Amino acid sequence: MKFQYEIVSKLGGSEQVGLRLKCVSQLQAEELHRALRERFKVTKLMPSLHGEYTHFTYVTATEEELQQGWASIETSYAVNNAKVVADYSKQEAKAIQTFKSWQAQFRSIIKQLSEDIPSPTSTVQGINPNRIEQQIRIGQVTEAEEQLLQQLAEGDGNTLRSLITLYARTDKTEQLVDLFSIKRDEILALPVSGRLVEQLVHAHIQRSQQENLPELLQSAQQIAQEFLPELERIRQADGVRRLLHQAMNPQETIEPVTDGTLGEQLAQLVEIAPVERIPKLEVLQAKHPQSVPVLLNLAASYRAVGDANKALDLYQSIPAKTTEEQEEIQVRQIELLLSNNRFKEVINLLSDSVTELPPCLSGLRGAALYWMGQKSQARPFLEKAWQSGERQVEMLLPLARLWATEGNPENAAEVYLILIDVAPETLLLEDRAHIATLASLRGFGDISSEQEVIYYEQCIETAGSQLVSLLNAEDILKVRLDLWKHLNQTDKLLIAYGDWLDWLASQGQMDKLEVELTELRILTGTQQISRKQHFELLEGLEPYIDTLPRLRQNLSNEYQGLAINEIDNAIRQGRSEEAFFQDLKRALYYLSSEVVSQLVEYQQQSLSEAAKLGIQTSPGDEIPDSPLDLSALRLALVGGHTATRREVVRELTETYNMKDITEIAPSSESHISRNSIQSKISNCDLVAVITGYMGHDLSQIVSDLDKSGALTGQVILLPCRGKSGVVRTILSGIRALDFIS
Repeated sequence: MKFQYEIVSKLGGSEQVGLRLKCVSQLQAEELHRALRERFKVTKLMPSLHGEYTHFTYVTATEEELQQGWASIETSYAVNNAKVVADYSKQEAKAIQTFKSWQAQFRSIIKQLSEDIPSPTSTVQGINPNRIEQQIRIGQVTEAEEQLLQQLAEGDGNTLRSLITLYARTDKTEQLVDLFSIKRDEILALPVSGRLVEQLVHAHIQRSQQENLPELLQSAQQIAQEFLPELERIRQADGVRRLLHQAMNPQETIEPVTDGTLGEQLAQLVEIAPVERIPKLEVLQAKHPQSVPVLLNLAASYRAVGDANKALDLYQSIPAKTTEEQEEIQVRQIELLLSNNRFKEVINLLSDSVTELPPCLSGLRGAALYWMGQKSQARPFLEKAWQSGERQVEMLLPLARLWATEGNPENAAEVYLILIDVAPETLLLEDRAHIATLASLRGFGDISSEQEVIYYEQCIETAGSQLVSLLNAEDILKVRLDLWKHLNQTDKLLIAYGDWLDWLASQGQMDKLEVELTELRILTGTQQISRKQHFELLEGLEPYIDTLPRLRQNLSNEYQGLAINEIDNAIRQGRSEEAFFQDLKRALYYLSSEVVSQLVEYQQQSLSEAAKLGIQTSPGDEIPDSPLDLSALRLALVGGHTATRREVVRELTETYNMKDITEIAPSSESHISRNSIQSKISNCDLVAVITGYMGHDLSQIVSDLDKSGALTGQVILLPCRGKSGVVRTILSGIRALDFIS
């Protein structure tokens, strides 16, 4: 039997290669894995996250040894497993023939799982949102669902969160509601996040409205009540509360329960905002001064509105009656101290013996030690908490950073995946850089290059102008560029190349920059990028010619080479030069005016020689457009280098009579804020944003303003960074948007 497989020599240790397998079932994969073990030393069988394959393992062998031995492995599999495979195939075919509906299969699998497998604890690994988003984007929703259901049926509790996300992202509300009704206890044990609860509540509300099932609206309220106290603690409750309020019509609003039990009153109060809840809780406190639930809810509400001192005073006054109550009060008090950077107080409150502390408090002490700079002392406390199943956000970030910096990529990646899902707002630039590096170290498993590069893009988007503060910024930019080269996506490649060249120039690394200029010539020569794209990349380096003396001559040589190639190709193809040729000549004139006259002479000689040889050439019959009159247009020019903006403004004012141009410098040049930017550009007819990693924070602000409707004009993103490319793209946008009649 022949199997589809791929040997990946770059994966694994120095004596290993990676092996991707495509199998029709888990049973088949295990039997093939057994046949592999008879000949080679292999690691455990793992699911492959590469789109075309189902399983993955590392093999201790060279690529040649594994290739040579593959035939005997297939033979061994066929001899030992012929009957098993045949019987299994018949059963599988029969199952498919009798398959009537997805829901029958779904309910059967989940019901069996509920009966046979004990409820998992909260030690649930985080989902990989990039993987799920990629499968949705490329249309592999069914395949992803089948794989997750199979893994769920095999007892892999780590897939439950992924399945919820898949159903939520693809609007499969019926399946998500069914999943919750059957796996309620396991879902309640997942690490809590606003996103998770919003997905569950939204599914119940949507299905209630679609099928007129009011009981599902009540279920949505009950789910919210289960999670809201914890969501408030981690400051992620607003989205859930907003969903509930939008779903409830005014006439359906429940009247306050004044004569109900204390528990009923507290359950209802959790659905209203903390600032409105506090007066009602204070009334309850006066009636029930010794009630631990009332005091805990009131302290949590004080914390939610930012009154930490009141909350701490209340925690210290709560009369705990049991060990469990005492520990819960202490945990909440310490979490509040940590969130206010009062680490020394945490240390003073807790024992310094890792064996004496319960896991939850051990993790919190470890977090306090970490933030005080005592990382080696923090590690045993954090690891004890993790190994015991604790997943508090307060302990996760220090633990992820420790493992990432100490060479433990798989464990660090597992922790970061949880944080990406439950508390993405806690991840700083340092963490995004760790995550990108972990992806390359295979901490997230056998992921594809498409998945890997997403982590690098997220890091660079987070960084913006702060990328320079990263010690491994150069590696981040270079690996990202190499990944886009490998993926052969020209639009992304050009952006990554522009950032990489800009970085090298800004750091004064001329030797490396000259190597990249050579590489660009190769890419153009092999037609991976066009001469126009090559020119636009080079033009983005012009702002650095004053600080890098060698760069002026380099750019002059590159421009001259591009111009000659364009002249030669135009003659060979019997056409006039492309439109960018005039911009190229102007750029060359700016660098070295005498070279332009030589270029014109070369062009005339080439045309003359072509005519003598009988080669027909086009003199360029296109009549150039007369310059537009842009005097009535209000333009905002956002981002880019100072020199680039200056030249763009000069060109637009002198050639196109533009009178109203607002410049917005990136944060690397001046302080920026959403309000100040909005006040400057809100009334502009056109907002042109020069993209690039140095101005990403600025681009994001403009994008958010545009989405919120705060801008009256159109926004266009300019992928090029040089003067002529920016001017050309702005003019194209003006024509396309019919600003000029």
